[in-house]
Amino acid sequence: MDRMEQTVIYLEPGSAGLSANATYLLLCQQVRREVFVKGQGVPESIDFDGKDTSCGHFLLLDGEQAVGTLRIRATEEGTKLERIAILSTYRGLHLGELMVRCALSVAPPPVYIHAQVRSEGFYQKLGFIAEDPTIFYEADIPHKTMIWPHGQGASPCPITIPS
Repeated sequence: MDRMEQTVIYLEPGSAGLSANATYLLLCQQVRREVFVKGQGVPESIDFDGKDTSCGHFLLLDGEQAVGTLRIRATEEGTKLERIAILSTYRGLHLGELMVRCALSVAPPPVYIHAQVRSEGFYQKLGFIAEDPTIFYEADIPHKTMIWPHGQGASPCPITIPS
């Protein structure tokens, strides 16, 4: 694949429900449907939990093609990065790292993730740590809670915030 014409769009928390951002949210959901529902067998009722309009979302575009997404959600425990997905044909290009680093540049600490166990090494390389070795299941997939102990990061690229 040649060099990407990459655009990173950030829908701030609560803005995904605005009609002006409906297309961006649909593109985020399209990527999640491909990766989680079709690719991993996650039921739509679990992935599409009704929280999208109140969360922040990152969308990665290659030209006009949506290729990655990540959701940011405020919880009682802190800021959770979730629904991190890159289309299979775009994996291996460090786009997952790009998405996580973009999110870390806007997410207020403390930040944590529920990492799929098979992706634990990826998150460790980025600097997340598993404080507790407990494995739990979400959508019948083994996960571990990992935290980001480094404070807010710097954006690795320009981020577009729709007005």
